[in-house]
Amino acid sequence: MSGSYYPRPDQAVLRMTGRDRVRFLHGMCTHDIKKLSPGESCRAAIVTRQGKMVADLAVISLEESILAILDRSNLQPTIDHLAKFIVADDVTLAADDRGVVALYGTAPPPGMPWAAEPALGGCLVVAPSSGPDPFGALRRLGEREFETLRIEAGFPRWGVDMGPDYLPMEAGLEPIAISYSKGCYIGQEVIQRVKTYSEPPRMLVQLEIAGARPGDPIASGGEVMGQITSATEGVALGYVRREYKAAGTEVEVAGRAARVRALPWQGRLRA
Repeated sequence: MSGSYYPRPDQAVLRMTGRDRVRFLHGMCTHDIKKLSPGESCRAAIVTRQGKMVADLAVISLEESILAILDRSNLQPTIDHLAKFIVADDVTLAADDRGVVALYGTAPPPGMPWAAEPALGGCLVVAPSSGPDPFGALRRLGEREFETLRIEAGFPRWGVDMGPDYLPMEAGLEPIAISYSKGCYIGQEVIQRVKTYSEPPRMLVQLEIAGARPGDPIASGGEVMGQITSATEGVALGYVRREYKAAGTEVEVAGRAARVRALPWQGRLRA
């Protein structure tokens, strides 16, 4: 993927301004926002008091604002959720009109805010919504090619592989989106309890299976425990109960043999 890019019309930008923006977001999400200096970024999840996900964010700290990249379909619901917790805080939430581009194999242009994009080892760039295309010299990925690469990397997509019924750990986001040493935030008690005393009841895994389709049941011994959420040629993503999450575990997908794999992007973090 050297020198390639993919416009992300499915992604939107939430802009947070006001003197209390850092403290406010820090208390609303799973990562340590207070540690970010201007120009730095992190991944984070906003969760409910029950630990279930409200949003998956790529957070970028700037001098006068915070930008959060998230799924476009979830932009207004996320704004509405956060707004309920603004009481006396000096925080303003607004949709930003800039676009998002996934960039691989090259550095982001100077002056454009960006956040690491762990799915494929690149970055998400907040780019102008109009004007000359600054990425035209690079190879443009098609939607199908991008989705194939994403599924092969094992990274979840909001509304497809994760959503409001999932804990961030179940979606595999723990290595990049959760700080266990930061101060209190909404949902922390549940997240910490799962970490301390048990494991998530289910986990997103990659499955070695040809011809799978989203919605296909995943089973063991005839007992259905989950379903395929994304699929491409030879591999798929789906949820299994925690006792089946180990790489190499044999399961069935729509009655056909399949083998569990670890999520490849997590292995790249440890490499």
